[in-house]
Amino acid sequence: MPALLEAVQSARVSVRDLSNMERAVALYASDMPTSYRYPRGDDERLCGWILQGAARLGLEELYRSAACASGYMRLWVEDEATPRHTAAHTARFPVGKRFDLAMRMASMVTLGPVREVSDAALERSDRPIYETAPLMAVAA
Repeated sequence: MPALLEAVQSARVSVRDLSNMERAVALYASDMPTSYRYPRGDDERLCGWILQGAARLGLEELYRSAACASGYMRLWVEDEATPRHTAAHTARFPVGKRFDLAMRMASMVTLGPVREVSDAALERSDRPIYETAPLMAVAA
């Protein structure tokens, strides 16, 4: 476990400073294979990929993408996502299988070794963005 704690705190941001959705978006942007299957005890690797994805995106883009994903998921759960919402989400996360995997693996970390989520991350998770794709012009 000491190696995990070292990995969690080695970047500009720690995994504890990220909400579950931010962790998922970071995993989506990381080198985690889309065919990845979680073996018991692989938490250190997941945390490393989360930090890699966070560094790759930068915190501002990570926070924005997570807020957009959170907004879409809230609409989807309530069956209120329009085709424009879905198009915007698909444009941001084009590989649905990877997004689903990233969501599940982020939850493994949140329910596992890095249960704590900072107050700032919780506050950000309460500010979803409801993104829509622009209307396409119809040729006359």
